[in-house]
Amino acid sequence: MNATTTTPDRDLVRSYALEGSETAFRALVGRHVDLVFATALRQVGDTGLAEEITQNVFVHLARKAPSLAGHETIAGWLHRSAILESKARFRSEMRRRRREEVAAALAETELQGRDPAADLSPLLDEALLQLREADRLALVLRFLEERSLREVGNALGIDEDAARKRVSRALARVTEFFRSRGFALPSAGGAALLSQATQAAPAVPAGLASSAAAAGLAAGGPASGLGLLLLSVMSLTKTQTALLCGVLVLAPLAWQSASLAHAQREVDSLERDQVRFDGQVADAKQELAQLDRALLRVRNETAAARTQLAQMKDGLSKPATDSTTSGQYRWDDNSPLVRLPKRLLDDLRIEGNANPQGELSAEIRGVLQLTDDETRKVQSAIDRFSAAYQKLILKIGRPVEPTPHQLGNRSRDRVLVLEFKGLEKPARALFEDLMAELQTMLDAERLMLLAESGKSWVHHPDVDHFSYSQSVFIEDHRLCIEQVDPSSSTVAQPFTNLHILVFFGENMTSINGIPAVSITRIPTVVSHFARPLIQPWLDAIRQRVPSSPPEKSTLAKP
Repeated sequence: MNATTTTPDRDLVRSYALEGSETAFRALVGRHVDLVFATALRQVGDTGLAEEITQNVFVHLARKAPSLAGHETIAGWLHRSAILESKARFRSEMRRRRREEVAAALAETELQGRDPAADLSPLLDEALLQLREADRLALVLRFLEERSLREVGNALGIDEDAARKRVSRALARVTEFFRSRGFALPSAGGAALLSQATQAAPAVPAGLASSAAAAGLAAGGPASGLGLLLLSVMSLTKTQTALLCGVLVLAPLAWQSASLAHAQREVDSLERDQVRFDGQVADAKQELAQLDRALLRVRNETAAARTQLAQMKDGLSKPATDSTTSGQYRWDDNSPLVRLPKRLLDDLRIEGNANPQGELSAEIRGVLQLTDDETRKVQSAIDRFSAAYQKLILKIGRPVEPTPHQLGNRSRDRVLVLEFKGLEKPARALFEDLMAELQTMLDAERLMLLAESGKSWVHHPDVDHFSYSQSVFIEDHRLCIEQVDPSSSTVAQPFTNLHILVFFGENMTSINGIPAVSITRIPTVVSHFARPLIQPWLDAIRQRVPSSPPEKSTLAKP
């Protein structure tokens, strides 16, 4: 046994995992390198490969040190790791051939009368690997590391007698492993194999412990984060572990209980606030009732005082009025304006717009008493509305086929029907924007007079009014246009002598039961916004109609 120190494996692993102690790690390597090398050599049968496997096992130890800190000894873990690492190097075919060679050697040994235990050593580690962890560790410590039964018991946490029974039970299972595979071993064959494996173990190559320790230290390092937490948990005793589990179970319950208590305190506080608030509301209601009674009393006293004052005035003599001394306003007879009661304005027909473009008339400017600045602002708003309405008309207007009712007895080539469908919503929005803007410039009375005077320019569907001079329609409609006498239209006056019908309604064929509103033989303003759509049609008609020849003179020749 090549142990260089009497410090338990648990303390050495913990020192390396927490502090990265190279001394502790080298002590572990020196203590167990014989076990690992011998195990690997039995598996692979090659010294160089066994050395490489030994280094890899201690590299794994350096990496997994935090999880091994709770083990009293790591011999069992190293033995198992050496076997697994060795098996990883061989394929199943090589292992099968190895068993065949062992069986052949065993048969030859039996024929020669030699002890067969020496030829079964390659299968010994596989038999150990089939045992439970505690049983395998007991055999590894007792035979492969040559420890006493007392040391085995201390490592397993049992007494010496229990350690002896566990070793015996494990040896019986190893013997049963070989018997199940056809190798007739005596009852003490397992112990003999293990003792022989220990005695026959070759000397560890010089420098292997140093190289294994260097490889492990290069791959490992001090534990941190989760590794430290795991190391701390694993180093706890059973009692401490039980207490920790209890704390972990009770912590959520304690937190929940504290949360419920806090919530209950908040509820109690809110209930107290609610009671206090209800009391304040009741006091406020009572105070409000008192104020209402006081206000009613003041109103009654005020009414009584006014009545008494009126009675006193009736009892006083009224002085004679003198217009020369009273300072009353007198109307200037030379003023260009006339004063009228406002109620008479409803009976007056005031044209608010002087032309189809919406220019304010002189009459409406005088009636509204618009200043020059107000006139400019109002006219600018109307001009913006006209420009937007013009774009809307040109965007949605399109020629359509007239219905028989719309065509009547007119010639089809002399009739143009323009449909303005989908006009109502955007046109109404434009008109409402105009009125909202004018509202910021004029007071309510003047705005009402301006809107009333504009009925002859804007036909609004909400107003039961129609005039032949209207050119702005805020609803869907059709214009049915007939050129009565194409030769009479000139370049200067292309829109003269037109017969125009305006159709409203759901199918744009009538309005209020009347077939159409007719505007006949006038340069009508109703076509002002639609003139760009009508002009090409008029030009085409004039091109088709030949010029009239000059009339012959009816005077007699001399």
